[in-house]
Amino acid sequence: MGTSGSSRGTGNGSSLIPTFLDEPAGKPLPSEAVSPGNDGGGDGAGGAPESPRPAIPAPAEDNRFSSARRNFSVFAGSGGSDTRALRRAVRDYVRTGYGSSGNATRAMGSSRATAAGVLDVLRSFTRDGVAQTLARFNLSGLAGRPAAEILTALTDILCEDGGTIDEAIARDAWLEAVASVEDAGIVDLDGMIPDQLSEVFLAFISHSIQSKLFQEIGVNGFRVADLDEIRAFESQFRSYVDGRVRDAFSADLSGIGTMSDDRIRSIVEQTYRDAWEVFITWGDSA
Repeated sequence: MGTSGSSRGTGNGSSLIPTFLDEPAGKPLPSEAVSPGNDGGGDGAGGAPESPRPAIPAPAEDNRFSSARRNFSVFAGSGGSDTRALRRAVRDYVRTGYGSSGNATRAMGSSRATAAGVLDVLRSFTRDGVAQTLARFNLSGLAGRPAAEILTALTDILCEDGGTIDEAIARDAWLEAVASVEDAGIVDLDGMIPDQLSEVFLAFISHSIQSKLFQEIGVNGFRVADLDEIRAFESQFRSYVDGRVRDAFSADLSGIGTMSDDRIRSIVEQTYRDAWEVFITWGDSA
């Protein structure tokens, strides 16, 4: 699970939305940040005014993740066979842990910023071509290289370079997504069809949710020792999350080349929010 095992997870009594998370809407997309004449400034004279800091959220209810972690432990202990426990675990993570799909979405600040960056780069690939896009990021030497190599090279552009768990989740999810794209047989970034564009985007969304869930409710409940059970557990977990993300996705990326920045950010927000809502629905049916 990449970086997911590096922490004991979010504390039960921590704020619903960590105060260190910046809203991605206030940050330029990658292609904007390197546009001619844009030095990325905003702190000096004449720069954009600094955005006001969000209000500090009220402390969350104690033990808000207890039910989700308990159900996740049951699922892990079953070696992945008790999928009803998994469905309840993710439902309780959203409903009890964060209070709503909107709060669960807001809690993924770095992942949302990276997801918007992914769509921004796909927009540039579609509108300007891969070679011109790479030149914009000073990566011209990668033109003509395999898709996975190019996408991996974009990691530092798409993912924030920092030490928070949220940033590590986004970076880990992107690298996992690149591997998924390679497995899906996407080799020609210049000739991607809408379904392949969606595949790149959804692979990241899915892996970011997987990493977030494992980090916050899975690290203390993962007690499976048998190797075959571990493989079955991970496969079932990934399959469930990935399936629900794809169930929830409704955006049309066929016109991505002409999408505005606001539209890109809206798709990211809606995709995460709809996915969390689907998890609640599936959990209730369990």
